[in-house]
Amino acid sequence: MPMQEMSDARQAIKAARDVEAEHYVPSFWAKAKRDLKQAQQHLEVGQFNQARSVAELAKKQAVHAYNMAFAFNHAQKIWQAITIMGYPAPEVSTLLEKAQLAAAQGNVEKTIAFARAAYIHGESALNQARLNRAKIMIDMVKARQVELSPNELVILESAKTAYHHEEGKNAYQLIKRLFNQLP
Repeated sequence: MPMQEMSDARQAIKAARDVEAEHYVPSFWAKAKRDLKQAQQHLEVGQFNQARSVAELAKKQAVHAYNMAFAFNHAQKIWQAITIMGYPAPEVSTLLEKAQLAAAQGNVEKTIAFARAAYIHGESALNQARLNRAKIMIDMVKARQVELSPNELVILESAKTAYHHEEGKNAYQLIKRLFNQLP
């Protein structure tokens, strides 16, 4: 009996659901669910070879759905962070659109490649946005340097160092915290 194949397919579908495959790649998600249902029907009437074969197809579709949705999910989160920062990153939007088109065409590899490229470009754009914001705040805090305590001066220097090393997240977090503490 194909119990292991059925179990594997169910687990793959659950993993795909956990990364919102039904939202990002609904056709792959629906196909995996349909295949699992069909495998269950074959199992119920004793067609074990067909059940095994269709369960394996369900697992394959679910794994594709998971991989694509995972890549989309990460790229989408970066895109949202860039948008919140108000930083223009048209290449990220273009790559996400290409990923969506590839998914609609059923091309798993291209979908993942475009979504990953969107994520990588997005990470770079987000880092640059944070560096830009950090630079503005660093300059504003430096103008009030005489008012800073020794601990605040250390934070300012740490933020400047992070900025010079192009560590946008670290520079922005450090200087933002210090900036927000100032009267």
